[in-house]
Amino acid sequence: MTKFLGLDLGGTNIKIAVIEKISDKWQIIKEEDVSSEAQHGPQHVVDRLANLAKENQQQFPDLAAVGVAVPGVFNADGTIELFPNLPGPWKGFQALEPIRKATNLPTAMINDARAFTLAEAIMGAALGKKTVACYVIGTGVGGGVVIDGKIHMGATRGAGEIAHQIVKADGPMCGCGTQGCAEPLTNSAAIAKLAGTKTAEEAYKNAVAGDAKALAAFKEVGFWIAIALTNIMAVLAPDTIVIGGGVAQSGDILLNEIRAEMNKRANLFPKSAINVVPATLGFYAGSIGAALNGAITAGAQLSLISTT
Repeated sequence: MTKFLGLDLGGTNIKIAVIEKISDKWQIIKEEDVSSEAQHGPQHVVDRLANLAKENQQQFPDLAAVGVAVPGVFNADGTIELFPNLPGPWKGFQALEPIRKATNLPTAMINDARAFTLAEAIMGAALGKKTVACYVIGTGVGGGVVIDGKIHMGATRGAGEIAHQIVKADGPMCGCGTQGCAEPLTNSAAIAKLAGTKTAEEAYKNAVAGDAKALAAFKEVGFWIAIALTNIMAVLAPDTIVIGGGVAQSGDILLNEIRAEMNKRANLFPKSAINVVPATLGFYAGSIGAALNGAITAGAQLSLISTT
């Protein structure tokens, strides 16, 4: 069977997944993570990724392609533009070619949130759905859109940044340089600040215990997410909207707030069309999506609704 490798680079870990397609169904045959050793700088990290690709090629001789998910912005040739959460001089660093040379296989790079979206659309919470949008809550807020089994990248190759909609014109400044984006209103820091806790996870535990301040925090954050996702409904009318990130996987407190507010606001559609669900693939979603993107590069058919 032909296999595909995905490497998901994070500030702490590199997540590794190997997948293959058996009888029209994608299967995960390996999941592993290692330290990214990001403190040693770009060259060390890219060498580490290249070595991991080579090691997995040796382990799986029928490996057909490699996909790499990265936490930032890059050019079409794999030159890094912005890695906000990794130390070192990444801007202008060529990160793709050394990984490709390590295996001489088709190798593709994708933003980590887009990888997450692709994974959940093809193998996760939105399996079999035609149009999928994802909203991934963490230190930042990532997003993505999949249409007919393909990541929608747009003319700029950067489409899918759902959290960079302006939802509150006089809202806080966003890290992207724009005022009023959904991201600073809905990220994990916003949840913790509103709840009066150190972390978003602590806020969730307090909310489960009935703490009024924590419950109010999730109500407010859910409100702003619902504004952003109601806009997405109006533009794309996705079959499924997937919510990811640590807090989003903890239970229905946040999701129920999102659903309730969207039911008030998304009046162009029947309420049954609003399908907001938690992600299902967990820690390795980014690496699975990276592997799927590698498969696209190698010409694999991702799903029964996709011709790629």
